[in-house]
Amino acid sequence: MKKSIFVLPLICLFLISCSEKSDLKSFEAMNTFMTVKSCGKNAVKVNELIKNRIGDIENSISVTKENSDVFKINSGFAGRYEVSEDTIFLMEYTSAFYEKSEGILNPALYPVIKAWGFTTGNYRVPEQKEIDSLLKNTVFENVGFNSDKNGNFVSVPEKMQLDFGAVGKGYAGDMAIKILRENGIKSAILDLGGNVQALGKKPDGTDWNVGIKSPFTGNAVLAVKISDLSVITSGGYERYFTGDDGKKYIHIFDSKNGRPVQNDCASVTIVCKSGLYADCLSTTLFAMGKEKAYAFWKKYGDFDYILITEDNQLFYTAGLKDRLKVIGDFSKVSLLE
Repeated sequence: MKKSIFVLPLICLFLISCSEKSDLKSFEAMNTFMTVKSCGKNAVKVNELIKNRIGDIENSISVTKENSDVFKINSGFAGRYEVSEDTIFLMEYTSAFYEKSEGILNPALYPVIKAWGFTTGNYRVPEQKEIDSLLKNTVFENVGFNSDKNGNFVSVPEKMQLDFGAVGKGYAGDMAIKILRENGIKSAILDLGGNVQALGKKPDGTDWNVGIKSPFTGNAVLAVKISDLSVITSGGYERYFTGDDGKKYIHIFDSKNGRPVQNDCASVTIVCKSGLYADCLSTTLFAMGKEKAYAFWKKYGDFDYILITEDNQLFYTAGLKDRLKVIGDFSKVSLLE
C-alpha cells in the first residue's frame, strides 16, 4: 500500500520579525514540530514555560505514552480513572462539541481509526463487519466524567478508547497564549505543527500575515492578516494511504460509518479566537462537506472559514473579506454571506 504522512502543512508564515528583544523556540511535541516566537523582555523564559506546558499536556493526553491518562483509560478495561485538569477539561469541552456537531467530532472513535492503521502505520482496509463491531464501542455518551474534592475522574465501559489528537494542538495553543499574556508578552506568533495562533500584532503595529497553501500543489495561494486569532486547517492531503483497491483513504473519519471521509472538500481553514475551537471546527466542517459546513456557519456564525473544494473552487466567509488576499488561481471564488 502506498503511504503518505504529513506531506505538506497547509499553513505558512510570512514576515515573522520583531524589532525589540525576541526569542524563537523550536521543539518537538505531540508528534510534530513546533515553533514559538515571542517579542518582549521575558521572551526566552516564557518560551521555555510554553515548551514545558505543552509537554505536560502531551503527558496527559498522549495515546502512546504509557503513563498518560488516555493510555491508562485505553487499557480496554471498564473503570473509573483519576485524570489531570487538562484531561478533564478536554473531556468536558469535547463532550459539549460532540453534541453541538451531532456526533461528527467523536473523541471515542479511536478503536476504528486504529483498525485502519492510522495510529500504527499498519495501513489496511477493514471489512465492514469489523468496522460495525468496533463502532459499538465508540458511543461517546457512554463516557462519564466528574470533578469533586477528591479529584477529576473519567469512567469508561469495557473496550472504550479515547483520542484527543484532533484537538490537542489547539488546546496547547490556547494554553501557550495564556502563558504569554500572564507574563506580559503582547506580541507573539505560534506555529504548532501547522496550527497558527497570534497574540496581538507584530511589534511594528501591523498584522501578522499567514499564508495558506494549496492542498494540490503546496504553493501559497492565500494570505490572511490576523491579530489575536487562530488559523487552523484540516485536509485529506496530510495523512493518507492508497489501498490495494487503488482508492485513497484519508485520516479524517466519518464517525457514523467508521470510514475515512469522502466528499467535496480538499481543505478547510478556520479563523477564530480560540485554537481549541478552531481545531474542533476544522475537522467537523471538513467531515460535513461544503453544503453542511455552510449551514453550520450560518447557524452559529462565531467563526470564519475558508474552504477549497476537490475541483479547486474557493469559498470564504464574509468576516474575511478585508483580511484575505487571493494570490493563487482557482476555478471559482465565492464570498459566503
